[in-house]
This record gives sequence, C-alpha cells and structure tokens, in this order.
Amino acid sequence: MWPYWYGGSFGVWGWVLMLVHAVLWVGIVALGVYLVARALRHSGMGPAPERVETPLEILRRRYAAGEISSEDYQRMKEELKHD
Repeated sequence: MWPYWYGGSFGVWGWVLMLVHAVLWVGIVALGVYLVARALRHSGMGPAPERVETPLEILRRRYAAGEISSEDYQRMKEELKHD
C-alpha cells in the first residue's frame, strides 16, 4: 500500500510529490557521480591528458630514428634556440 503522500489522501498532488521526490533523488545521485568523477580527474587517477611534444623533442626523436643527419640536427637545434 502506498503511503498517503504518494496518491493516497492527496490525490493528484500525491503524484506530483512522488515525481518531485524521484527528481530529487536522481539529482542527488547525478551530483554524487559528478563529484566522484571530478575528484578522480584531479587526483591523477582519471585519464591522462594528451602530452604534446616540444619542437626540440621532435628533433631529438627524428635524429635518434636516423631521419636527419648530425649536421642537420645541430643546425636545427641552433635555430630552435634562437626562436
């Protein structure tokens, strides 16, 4: 049997109160999920942000992979220092 505030002696207002009650609980649960997700993201346990390589790191990687010569590496490295 439904309690009186869910449509018993209040009629239509009981259904309105039941809807408000349900929306309130959905909001509370959604807020809890949001706060937990936010806490995980700020604690470092969430997904890591993408890291962007600096121009010097790209140059070093290309040199290590043999894509550029030692002379090109030194020249480009000096150019990057002046920028």
